[in-house]
Amino acid sequence: MPVSAFGSREAERGARRRVGRRATLAAATVFGLAVGGAAPAGAQGADEPSVWDGVYSEAQAERGRQLYEASCARCHGDDLSGANARPLAGESFIRDWGGLKLDGVLTRARTMPPGAAGSLGEAGYVDIIAYVLAVNAFPHGEAELTASRAGEVLVYGEDGPDAVPNFAMVQVVGCLSREETTWFVTDGSEPIRTRDPDASAGDILELTRAMPLGGNTFELMYVFPSPDPYAGHRVEAKGFLIRRAEAGATDAINVTAVASLSPACTP
Repeated sequence: MPVSAFGSREAERGARRRVGRRATLAAATVFGLAVGGAAPAGAQGADEPSVWDGVYSEAQAERGRQLYEASCARCHGDDLSGANARPLAGESFIRDWGGLKLDGVLTRARTMPPGAAGSLGEAGYVDIIAYVLAVNAFPHGEAELTASRAGEVLVYGEDGPDAVPNFAMVQVVGCLSREETTWFVTDGSEPIRTRDPDASAGDILELTRAMPLGGNTFELMYVFPSPDPYAGHRVEAKGFLIRRAEAGATDAINVTAVASLSPACTP
C-alpha cells in the first residue's frame, strides 16, 4: 500500500495528539540514565520532538516501504503485524518502544535482517523507520528523519508520553508490605519504562533513592527470592507491568528485581 494512503489517518490522529508533559524531573532523569539516553520530554521541556511532530517525510517513508517489502516483510509481515518476528505496528510497537527514543529502534534495526546485520546501510534503516512511523499513523512532515535526529525523538502513543503500556518493563519506588502470602508496593511512584531488569546500581541507584513516593499500589507477582528482609522498607521494584481492567483491581508487576533503598519507608 502506498504511504500516501495513510495520510488522512495520520492527520486525524496527529491533530488529537498535543499532550502536556507531566513526568517529574527526578523520575525522568532516572529513566533517561536507565535506558542510556537523555531524559524524556517531561524533564526537558515542551520543545523536544516526538513521533507526533512530523519527524520524517512522505517521500522518505515511500523509500522505506520499498526496502521493507524487499528485506523485512518476510519476518515482520506485509502489514507489519508480525509473521516470524515481532510486530512493528499498533499496540505492540508502543509496548516495545513507548517512552523511549527512536535511536533505540534504529539500533535494533541495524541488527537486521538475520545474518546480514548492517547490510541495508544507515540511510536505508532510517528510511525503514520512517515507513514504520507512517504505518503507525504518526504524521509526516517536510524534513527527513536522520540517524542523529532519531536520538532526540520520543516515541509514545495516543494516551500521551506518560502512559506506560501494558506488559512494559518498568521501575517503581514505594513501601514494601505483605498481606498473608501476597507482597505489595504501596505509596508507589508512577511506573517508569526501563530496559534494565536488574536492581539499580551506581549513579542510577542514587537517583532512584531520591525519587518521591506516590499514590499507587502494585501487587508483586512471582517474587524470588523472598523479600522478607525488606518488609517495611522503601524499595525499588522492577518487572513487567500488568494493568488490570476490572474496576478497583490493583495493577501488578511480574517481578524481575526487588531491592531495598532504605530501612524506613518515609525519609
